[in-house]
Amino acid sequence: MPEGSNPACPKGSNSRAFSNECMLGQIASFMEALGLTYDEVVHKIPFRNLLVMQRDKIHPLTGVKVNKTTGKEMAERRRRNKRNSKE
Repeated sequence: MPEGSNPACPKGSNSRAFSNECMLGQIASFMEALGLTYDEVVHKIPFRNLLVMQRDKIHPLTGVKVNKTTGKEMAERRRRNKRNSKE
């Protein structure tokens, strides 16, 4: 879709597809993010509830889990590593 030619959004918006600036964009976002049908988004679930549901959605975590250790455990691990490196 050419820039600015989205009929569902207000004139002057630089949207190439549906965005959250217009009602159809919000409907599409709710359907995609929450896995809902058009009927559920438009007719069954109130708008305020949709906003809360979108904010409360569980997002996957990424990264490495950091395990907390005590000073004694760190010193013991360091001693073991020094012994293993000498061998």
